[in-house]
Amino acid sequence: MTVVIDSSADLTLDTIARVAWGGEKCVISDRTLGEISSRRDEFLAFVEANADKHLYGITTKHHVGAKSVLGAEGRAEFATRLPSTPATVGALLPERVVRTIVLARLADVLNGTACLRVDTVQRLLAMPESDLPPVPARGNGEPGDIIPLGHLFRSHFDGTLELGEGMALINGSPVAAAALSDAALAGRHRVTVMEHAMALAAAAINAPFAHYAPELDAAWRDEHQAEALHNIRRLIDTEDHSRELPYQAPVSFRSGPRVIGWARRAQAGAEECAEIALSASSNNPIFVGPAIHPPFGTILSNGGYHNPVVAPSLDSLARAWADVCQLVTAQVNRIVEDPKGLVATEPESQVSLFYMSSAGWAEEARAAATTSLIGLGGAGQTDTGTPDLLAWRKAVDAGAALDANLALLALVSAHTLARKGQAVPPRLAELNQQILQRFPVGTAPVDFGTRLQDVVDLLGQPITEVVSPSVSELATT
Repeated sequence: MTVVIDSSADLTLDTIARVAWGGEKCVISDRTLGEISSRRDEFLAFVEANADKHLYGITTKHHVGAKSVLGAEGRAEFATRLPSTPATVGALLPERVVRTIVLARLADVLNGTACLRVDTVQRLLAMPESDLPPVPARGNGEPGDIIPLGHLFRSHFDGTLELGEGMALINGSPVAAAALSDAALAGRHRVTVMEHAMALAAAAINAPFAHYAPELDAAWRDEHQAEALHNIRRLIDTEDHSRELPYQAPVSFRSGPRVIGWARRAQAGAEECAEIALSASSNNPIFVGPAIHPPFGTILSNGGYHNPVVAPSLDSLARAWADVCQLVTAQVNRIVEDPKGLVATEPESQVSLFYMSSAGWAEEARAAATTSLIGLGGAGQTDTGTPDLLAWRKAVDAGAALDANLALLALVSAHTLARKGQAVPPRLAELNQQILQRFPVGTAPVDFGTRLQDVVDLLGQPITEVVSPSVSELATT
C-alpha cells in the first residue's frame, strides 16, 4: 500500500510504523506539492529583497562564516552544497531509524518553514526505497543533528542543491524525533509482553487473585495502573482458585501491576512527545511567509535544533523498562526457589539455574538507565550539545535487556507449570504452549542457548492484545 502525506499532521507513529518499519511506499499529495512550489517562490522573493542582510546559511555561510554576507557569486557556489559538518564512526543506526529520519525531515517542508524545491523533496522522499547511506549512532556531540544528517544526506545531495536548501537539510532535530519514535514504537509491544509474562509468573507462583482485584482499579487512582491490573487479571482469570496461596505472594508480584502501570504512563508520554516531534518544525533558521510578515516574509534564527522532550522521554522509558527488569528477576528468583516448584520437580538443577542469567540482564538494564543531560559543547556559540542519540542507545539497551529477561520469566514459569502438572489459565494456554514448543521440558543444556533465543524471538512477535477497558469504565469499577 501507499501512504499519502498531505500535511505534517500525517507524520504520525502509525505512518512511521507503516513506512519506516513496514516498508510501504510514501508519497506527498499533489495539492501539497503545489503549496511547496509556491512557498519556494515566496522564499526566493524574500531573499532577493534581502540579499544584503545576514540570513544564516543563505546569504552567509554557516558557523563562523555567518559573520560575513556573501556576494552573488559566493552565494551561488555555497548554495549548491551541504554546509560542512563533522563526522563520526562506530556502530550504525538501524535502517528503520534512518528511514524515520528521512520522513521526519519532511516536517519543515510540509510546514512551509524549509523551502526546498519540489524536485529536492521528491528525491528526499525516494531515499527510503533505495540503499541508504550508513549513519553512525555514536559520537554525536553537536547541538541538533548535523553529524548524522551530514552522513545521511551529503553523498545524495551535495553539489545538486540551490539557494537555502543545504541548511534546510542538515539543520534541525529530525534525528531526535526519529530516535524517540523508534523507542516508542518498540514500547507498544513490550508493554503487552510484560503483562503476559507477569501473568504467567503469577500463575506459576499461585499468587492470590485478590492481588489483582477489580476494586484496586479505582483505589489506585491511576488509569494506567488500572489498565495493567485489568489486563493481568483477565489473563490469569480461571474458575479454579484452589491452588492459590493462602497468604501474600512476594512483593514483586504485588508491585508488578503498579510498575507496569508506570511503564504504560511513560509509554503514553513518549508517544505523545514523539507525535509532536515528528510534525513540528525544527530548522534553524525557519522561513515565515508574507501572509504573517508582509510584504516578503522573514527568517527567524531559533533553537529548533534542540528538542527538549526527546532525551527525557527516552530516559523515562529506559528507567521504566529497567525497573520492570528488576521485578522480573525478583519473580524468577521466587519461582525457582519455590519448594513446590522446579526445586522439587526437576531431576537436577537445569532451568532453575536461569536465575543467574536473569540477574545478568537486570544489571544490564540497570546500567543503561542513567540520566542523559545536555552536553557541554565546544567553544564560542556552540556551547551545548543535545544527547538524543545517546539517550536512544540507552533506551535500546534497557529494552533489549528487558526483552531477554521477560523471555526468561516466561520460560521458567511455563516449565514450573508443566513440571507441576498444573492447569494454565485459558487465556495464557496458547502462549504457554508456544513457549514449551520452542523450549520443551527436558531440553538438554547443550541446546539451552538456541532454545532460549527461540523464546525471545517468540515474544518479539505480535501477541493477541488484551481488550482494555476505557478510562470511564475503570473509573466506575
